[in-house]
Amino acid sequence: MAQVSPAKVKVKGINQISIMVKDVQKVAENYWNILGIGPWDIYAWEAPLVYNRTYHGKPAWAREKIALAQVGAVQLELCQPVAGNSIYQDFLTEHGEGLHHLNFLVDDVDETAEILAKEGFPSLQSGRWEPREEKCAYNYIDIKPLRAIWEPVHLGESIGAKPIRYPEDSA
Repeated sequence: MAQVSPAKVKVKGINQISIMVKDVQKVAENYWNILGIGPWDIYAWEAPLVYNRTYHGKPAWAREKIALAQVGAVQLELCQPVAGNSIYQDFLTEHGEGLHHLNFLVDDVDETAEILAKEGFPSLQSGRWEPREEKCAYNYIDIKPLRAIWEPVHLGESIGAKPIRYPEDSA
């Protein structure tokens, strides 16, 4: 007989691994030159692209640079805090550069965050991004017994902004 987990949230796969960095461009270049990971799509992660942000449950403003590359079925994200209050800057201040979170895909981020909050795991930071009609959303949850921050995400078909590509000629 198959074992059935009592978990109220069932993760079917890891979509993304994220690393906090001080210089997105430099680290993306290093991944490209040392491990051949790339090309990288680099975005300014800020309003109006990102909206309805919260930080520890309160409305917040922040700005980051992010770089995204596919490594097989998993996306690698590099995140550089630029301004404002965020768990990204908190992490860099407390730990320096390094692995920050894992994300997994869900149909409803708010419902998943609510289930986890009822289990004792509150939201650290959340938000939404363009295009609004695709209901793109994220929510960072520190699940201390798992020794990691997990991020339920609902992705749309695209990110509502044009990236800068590194290296430029790899499009």
